[in-house]
Amino acid sequence: MIYKLLEPSTPILNIRMDEFTIEELKEKHKLTPLELLENLSGTMAAMGGIGLSANQCGLPIRAFVMYTDFTNKDVALFMNPKIIWESEDTEIFKEGCLTFPGLFLNVKRPKTIEYEYMDKDGNIQKSKFTGLTCRIFQHEYDHMEGRNFTQLVSRLKLDMGLKKAAKMKKKFEKTS
Repeated sequence: MIYKLLEPSTPILNIRMDEFTIEELKEKHKLTPLELLENLSGTMAAMGGIGLSANQCGLPIRAFVMYTDFTNKDVALFMNPKIIWESEDTEIFKEGCLTFPGLFLNVKRPKTIEYEYMDKDGNIQKSKFTGLTCRIFQHEYDHMEGRNFTQLVSRLKLDMGLKKAAKMKKKFEKTS
C-alpha cells in the first residue's frame, strides 16, 4: 500500500509519537511489523525519499523506515527509536524532506549517534550510525519527536530556502 503524505500543517506532524507494542500495532492499526515496513518503504520509494516516518503518512506510530545501505538498497524499520548518545562533533549538510517538496536546508547535526530501537520481532537492538545514515536517522527521529528540519535553521535561512523552492516550482511548472 502506498500512503498519501500529509501537508506540513497537519497537527500529527507536531506531536511526539508514543511508544507502542507489536500487539498494539496489530490491534489498533491492523498492521504487522512486516506490513508496516513494506507500506512505508514502498511509499518512500514511490516518493523518491531516503527515509520516511509513519506520522508523515498519517499513522500515529513511533516508527520510521530508512535506507541503511544504498549500494544494496537495504531498508530498515525502526520502531520506538531512541537516540541514546550523540557526538559533540557536528557537521552541516543539505537536507530535504518529503513533507516539504523542493525545500532544501543546510542543517547542523551530530556526526555520530548511538541509538536503540525495537526490531520486527519486538526485541530491543542497539547500534551506531555515522555519515549519511546518521543524518537520515536523526531527521526521521525528529519527526517522532514532533519537529522537523525547518525548525533547526534560522528564520532567515528558512525564508531563503522557501523562496528558492517557490522559484524552482514556478520554473518547473513553466516547463511542464
